[in-house]
Amino acid sequence: MLPISELEGIITLFGSLGFGAGVVAIIALQSRMLSLLRSLRAQIIAAIGLGGILVAALLQGVARAMFISTDHDLPLLLLVLIFMLVLALGFSIAVGNVLVARLAEVRAGATALAKGDLTLRIPEHGSDEVSLLAADFNQMADELAQSAQRQQELEQSRRDLIAAISHDLRTPLTAVRAMIEALADGVVTEPATQQRYLHSANAQLTNLSTLVDDLFEMAQLDAGVLRLELERASLGDLISDTLSNLQPHAAAHGVQLLGKVDPAADLVLMNAPKLQRVLYNLISNALRHTPSDGTIAIQAQTINQTVHVEVRDTGEGIQPDDLPHIFERTYRGEKSRSRDYGGAGLGLAIVRAIIEAHGGNVWVESQPQHGARFIFTLQTPLGHSS
Repeated sequence: MLPISELEGIITLFGSLGFGAGVVAIIALQSRMLSLLRSLRAQIIAAIGLGGILVAALLQGVARAMFISTDHDLPLLLLVLIFMLVLALGFSIAVGNVLVARLAEVRAGATALAKGDLTLRIPEHGSDEVSLLAADFNQMADELAQSAQRQQELEQSRRDLIAAISHDLRTPLTAVRAMIEALADGVVTEPATQQRYLHSANAQLTNLSTLVDDLFEMAQLDAGVLRLELERASLGDLISDTLSNLQPHAAAHGVQLLGKVDPAADLVLMNAPKLQRVLYNLISNALRHTPSDGTIAIQAQTINQTVHVEVRDTGEGIQPDDLPHIFERTYRGEKSRSRDYGGAGLGLAIVRAIIEAHGGNVWVESQPQHGARFIFTLQTPLGHSS
């Protein structure tokens, strides 16, 4: 057994060598020395190799201090240390190859993404830091792909809108021009025919005016410049005025208009001109697909301090495939929104935008051959204050 003094010397030497090796390792790893190696694989091998060399030097110093025989034990110890160093380097190369390969996948994905390929996804191996990086990359790629899809849909919607508006502007303009030229050139001389031409031209100009108003309204809503000032007003009076204005048009189609407002739902927070536009668009839409002897009814009632306004018709209804798209601009999937009925398909899109600007919601319920129910909500002054 070693004397106490020699044992203390060995411990002191061991501690000094360990401390010195630790300082050297920290300086080497934390400094920019490893960054001089351009390859991550080389940096891993260098770090592990440096650690192995420091451990070997430490053990050799301890072995000498413990009087290990230099003839037999020290060469064997050096052989073991060399074997450990080679083994550590082998493991470092294997780990470095795996890590570099996984980082290369991330780099390849980033390169593909930069070139516009939004379909490439990086394999996720486990739950380590590189896998988390791959998961974050894939999430980013998914969000970019969704954003690109939305952008394509918006661009296609813009093109469809331009095409629809071009058609809807060109058709009445061509008809008005033809009728005016016929009147100006004296082709039409009979007073009755002239009156009919003038009446048709006036109707086409009315359609053009409505189309321009819809476009202006939608442009304001899209730009976010439309600010509605809401005030307490009578919903019953607004519905009554709207029905009175549309009564002649409904009578010409043989359709009956009905209205009923619960007294508790009379006062609401609204912008009267804009809400009248909503009612006008909904009733006009109902008139386009309600047959003669049909009925269009407006009903307002209060449910949990929220006013529900319903416009119900007895028309042919809406196909189930069209229901999710009914409030999209220029959508004409169902018969009632075909161009034979006029308009650019913006009426219901404007309805949704105005109702949402009021802080409400709008939806439709319908079954084929059983009519349609358009329902929107408004806030009462009491519900707004609470």
